[in-house]
Amino acid sequence: GFFHADPHPGNILKLNTPTPEGHTVALIDCGLMASIDPFDRDNMISAVIHLANKDYASLVDDFVNLQILPKDSDRAAIIPLMDKALTPYVKGGGAKKYEEELLKIYGVDDDGTMSSKVGGFQAMTQDALTVLNDVPFSIPPYFAILGRAIVTLEGIALSGDPDYGIIMESYPFIARKLMREDRPEVQRALQEVLYSGSSSDGGAIKFNRLIALLNNAAGAVATQEGAAFVDLDTIPDDGLSFEDGLKFLLSDK
Repeated sequence: GFFHADPHPGNILKLNTPTPEGHTVALIDCGLMASIDPFDRDNMISAVIHLANKDYASLVDDFVNLQILPKDSDRAAIIPLMDKALTPYVKGGGAKKYEEELLKIYGVDDDGTMSSKVGGFQAMTQDALTVLNDVPFSIPPYFAILGRAIVTLEGIALSGDPDYGIIMESYPFIARKLMREDRPEVQRALQEVLYSGSSSDGGAIKFNRLIALLNNAAGAVATQEGAAFVDLDTIPDDGLSFEDGLKFLLSDK
């Protein structure tokens, strides 16, 4: 949970030779550092899982646990707003593409008619007022400094890949955390991934989700909705075989 809070390009060095542990990048100027306690870190893991899977109802619970939203939040009002605000971000591409996707959602992009654009701007304004006036969200101090670090790193990544999306790129790391950690919050998120689905399944583990999660942890992620969200029930075409998946599961990775 201890992290460098100012990872701009001048503070990141590419090593000529890897360290004995295999690290190839070094961080310097550790004047601005911060830490996140295990409970908040585990809820962030859960939040990334729910965000990548477009499970905004569960994401509200994560935000409550992270003290971003109060326990008595109006879920019926918040969940549609989350969908509109966060779905474009998950798709990646930085601020410019976020704006493009947001305008499409509200029908005010170049393909819309004048009347649809006017209605879209009105809907966007109303949603903005709802967020400002009716959603009592707050940003914890640690979250603000973490957000700054994430935005900085995302900017570096976007300079090399204009379509970079930090949520999808971080998903393999999150999948490995799910399978490695045994803390209650992480285990609860793992159970949601492996067992959620139709009640007719009788609470049995969904084997295809286990194989898909193994592939996610190994770096192969099947997506839905135009490569924007993780498809929990689909094994990637270029993923691990069953035998390789078991080997990966039993490895120290």
